[in-house]
Amino acid sequence: MKKEEAKWYEKASGKKQHKAENSAKFAAKNELKKQRKEEKTQKNDAKTEDKKTPQKKLNAENRRKNNFSQNKSSKTVPMFELKNIPEDSLEILKNFGKIIAETRNLSPKQQVLLPKQIKNLSHQLTDERNSRRLGYMNDASQLSAYISYFMWWNLIRLTRLFANFPKNAFKLKEEDVCLDLGSGPLTVPCALWLARPELRSKKLTFYVLDLSQGALSAGEEIFLSIAAKTLTEEQNPWKIVRVKGAIGTQIKQKPSLITCANVFNELAQTNEMPPDFLAKNYTNDILKYFDKETDSAQTVLLIEPGDPHSARLVSLMRDSFIRKNFMPLSPCPHIHVCPMAGRTSSNPGGKWCNFAFDTADAPEELLKFSKNANLQKERASLSYVLVSKEKIAKPEEKPSQNNSENLKLRVASDFIKLPELHKSAYYCCSEIGLVLAVDKTNVHPKNGDLLSVKRPKSLENADYDKKSGAVILEI
Repeated sequence: MKKEEAKWYEKASGKKQHKAENSAKFAAKNELKKQRKEEKTQKNDAKTEDKKTPQKKLNAENRRKNNFSQNKSSKTVPMFELKNIPEDSLEILKNFGKIIAETRNLSPKQQVLLPKQIKNLSHQLTDERNSRRLGYMNDASQLSAYISYFMWWNLIRLTRLFANFPKNAFKLKEEDVCLDLGSGPLTVPCALWLARPELRSKKLTFYVLDLSQGALSAGEEIFLSIAAKTLTEEQNPWKIVRVKGAIGTQIKQKPSLITCANVFNELAQTNEMPPDFLAKNYTNDILKYFDKETDSAQTVLLIEPGDPHSARLVSLMRDSFIRKNFMPLSPCPHIHVCPMAGRTSSNPGGKWCNFAFDTADAPEELLKFSKNANLQKERASLSYVLVSKEKIAKPEEKPSQNNSENLKLRVASDFIKLPELHKSAYYCCSEIGLVLAVDKTNVHPKNGDLLSVKRPKSLENADYDKKSGAVILEI
């Protein structure tokens, strides 16, 4: 081959006495040969690739044929993406222990006793609930324990959640009024300030209501300390109005946003009435604060721990809000009956709606402090619902209609191994009910992610999970 190429080279570029027309002819012939050689090489490469990846081509063809394959044009919307938290807020969360030290000013002896007090308070909030007083934060030592451990972890949870809400999720305007029920040390206002920097420049008034005046005072001091570290010259901290009292205590203005975190589960623990009865009452207690005559948006954010009882209460309150013409914005990808309504007497194995993320990237000081109190956390979880009422309410992701090509799935579990398929699957919430999403194309969604898949043409021939009754779809 090399000798033949050399001869062609000599003929194409040889002696000066060769005529120009011969040179052109030889050059054209040489070019033709090069093209044929390249075509042959490409064919050989294609054959080699076919031998190496027949399964890949087959999988690609199957995905094109599969009615449930993922819509490539749709993006996965995360629920707990750490990168969406502002840099200045991450620094504050990392060094929140210093803010606690500055505002609480604990003596060395109090600091030594703190891990034990945190442990005791943890028991009161979990397995010794009947012995806990509703106004437990009126006790100075318990308040310090709560702020040093529980508030810090709650800020980690809430900032991750709030930072990943859509841009106008809270629908707040200049001069709007907000109300935080059961505010304690102002955990929600602090988390909102940290997670949503676009709200810092708005003139907002935050009414914070709690049974403990001491908790509200400590919380305002913490909030102002956080605000001072993040304010620009043109900004001022939100106006904080402290109100001591139980839920139902009147305030002077009508709010546009009502928040309540880790409140109603504590109230329900000491109440013997059925959960559905309590959910209706709690919903009515919240709605009484709104102006019934306004056309402006009215938004409620309800957050509770990610345990079965709390999640059941959140689901029931979601239903009550819908009956009052409120639209669920998040996490729900639909407005229909909740397919993860929790455990009931008729369905003791029912799935409950909760979301979680790994705590490996939590502040090192907090992880160390948690270890010293023997209350390590590998996962941070919560249950929540964000609802809103206005003339035109738009969900976080517009609910799919029956004629829509795509179906929204909210991932509500970690991956589940399916040994028989050598694949992973995830439980998801959707408008067609509970879904077991089989990860055929290695999407690897995270807990809380919002996915878009092609809508099944029909469920008549669909497969169902024997354990949960969920529709089996592929992503």
